[in-house]
Amino acid sequence: MRIELSNLILEITRKCNMSCAHCLRGPAQQMNMDIEIINRVTREVDYIYEVTFTGGEPSLNAAAIEHFRWAVHFNRCSLDHFWLTVNARFFKQDFYEAIQELYCICDDQDYCSLTISRDQYHGKMSPKAYEIYSELPFFSNQRMKRIEDYALLSEGNAKKNQMGYKEAYIADKISDYYFDESEDALCVKEMIYVNAKGDVLLGCDLSYISQKRHILGNVLEEPLHDILMRSLSKIGQQASA
Repeated sequence: MRIELSNLILEITRKCNMSCAHCLRGPAQQMNMDIEIINRVTREVDYIYEVTFTGGEPSLNAAAIEHFRWAVHFNRCSLDHFWLTVNARFFKQDFYEAIQELYCICDDQDYCSLTISRDQYHGKMSPKAYEIYSELPFFSNQRMKRIEDYALLSEGNAKKNQMGYKEAYIADKISDYYFDESEDALCVKEMIYVNAKGDVLLGCDLSYISQKRHILGNVLEEPLHDILMRSLSKIGQQASA
């Protein structure tokens, strides 16, 4: 059975060059996503509408983005577009090259997006990084604004520092999906989050510690297909016309 994902998020690193008081992840960890996780996901998934690279600070693991581009091509996994945010504290040449190369293979380049976290918590960014990144055709200023206090989630550093106002909600069943019988495909409309350890979750708004309570399975231990099928809610759409 083919698998199509509307929103895949890959936590490609838990390393970070900052320690923001509001960070929902919590303290950084010295861990990058193993490329075998990328291999297994792209080997099973036939179509990804949007992939988001997150962390940690995603620019610190440009090798994972470069490998994802190779894996998508080698495994014949179609990619519509990507989205990611960086803190731009430093200019990273390998990251700059990796996202340009990934952009070249996207089916809908108009929806690709790179933005910079420019809020009250992230401090100064590198002028060189901003100058070069902002010239990219897919650069966006979407995240270059103040974060309102009410928007902070009570996770990670924000919870420790008593800054979070909202509780994160993470589902334990996939309810937004359908089977396309003509294509023999499972089409998942909900967010699928794969963390740096290969754990699969249905949300991105959790600290590294909280993630442990919501794991559906691990792609290094069993096929993604089995994890998704086991997690389907009976109230989901069972077939397409």
